[in-house]
Amino acid sequence: MSIPHQSTPDVTIDDVVSLTQTLVQIDSSTPGSGSNTAGETTIATYIAAWLRHRGIEYHWIEETPGRPSVVAVVRGSGGGKTLMFNGHTDTVTLQGYDGDPLSGRIADGRLYGRGSADMKSGLAAAMTAIAGAKKLHLRGDVILAAVADEECDSIGTEQVLAAGWRADAAVIAEPTEFAIINAHKGYVLFEVDIHGIAAHGSRPDLGVDAICKAGYFLVELDGYAQSLQQRGPSRVNTDAPNVHAGIIRGGAEINSYPAKCTISIERRTIAGETPDSVRKELLAILETLASTVPNFSFDLRMTSYRPPYFIAPDHAFVKLVADHAIKTTGNAPPIRSETYWTDMALLSETGIPGVIWGPKGCGLHSKDESVEIESIRQLADAFVAIVETFCQG
Repeated sequence: MSIPHQSTPDVTIDDVVSLTQTLVQIDSSTPGSGSNTAGETTIATYIAAWLRHRGIEYHWIEETPGRPSVVAVVRGSGGGKTLMFNGHTDTVTLQGYDGDPLSGRIADGRLYGRGSADMKSGLAAAMTAIAGAKKLHLRGDVILAAVADEECDSIGTEQVLAAGWRADAAVIAEPTEFAIINAHKGYVLFEVDIHGIAAHGSRPDLGVDAICKAGYFLVELDGYAQSLQQRGPSRVNTDAPNVHAGIIRGGAEINSYPAKCTISIERRTIAGETPDSVRKELLAILETLASTVPNFSFDLRMTSYRPPYFIAPDHAFVKLVADHAIKTTGNAPPIRSETYWTDMALLSETGIPGVIWGPKGCGLHSKDESVEIESIRQLADAFVAIVETFCQG
């Protein structure tokens, strides 16, 4: 596929902080969330030009029009391990940001703007690391996957993996306050249709109110949510699984009995849970209601699934990252779980172990996002050291 050619910001930038500024100043917010209609094309074009300027091999992946990812590779001499840096190029909406979300301004040791923490600083550190890899004469390969769409459906990482890119380990540089994240939740989305019978509002003898029947399920769902919290933390030290109703839709007009009420449910999962095991738990609740509540009928369907992630804290790669974190920052990083989801789970499903490890940022998805400048520099230095150690093995 041909790569768009257009004027781009300065591609000669080597300094990781200046590079972060440049990436922040490019609007790569999720299409449809504001004025951005180009998707990730503009930022992907810049990254491709930046790589091309340094003679780094790269590949343009755009299975979904307007949502390109860029994969770069510095190939080793052979016999070494391959390391992948994965970073998303998209951000959440610019709307609601307090001030100029694309300023990239620096004040009091912090860099501000939408995506400064989540995750253009981590992406910039990965870009400088792959550029540095060219000078190290490695045996193994170093890959940079600058992916689209992590904030929504993660089609970028899915498409990179579908194109056949693999590695022996990976780092996703999401902002973690320098903690090493070795586990996180997954999720399963469901829709439940509760069926009624449409009828004139004056004819209770003919109608069945689907919205009222849904109320029975919502009460049971709340009880189910409470019981999940009682299960306590899992063996991988993530929080307990959880569930909530996110959207409820029902009825067509006030003077008719509603024929259907649809409830959209998000169920966050932990290691060991599967879509089928979660479906069985919901199905048990619904089937009990169908056998005890008059005129209660339903349909249950799964609409989306993302797996949880786990790597043992004593895994060799986790130890390697921790060792270089200590050498670079002078402090031992905590190794812990998180509640959110990342693309690391998709990498793991293809056999790529790894960690989520990134700079000190705050204000993610909020009105005032920023990242600590010193942490960007330290991260970039640590990435180069990790590359040199891992890819020579």
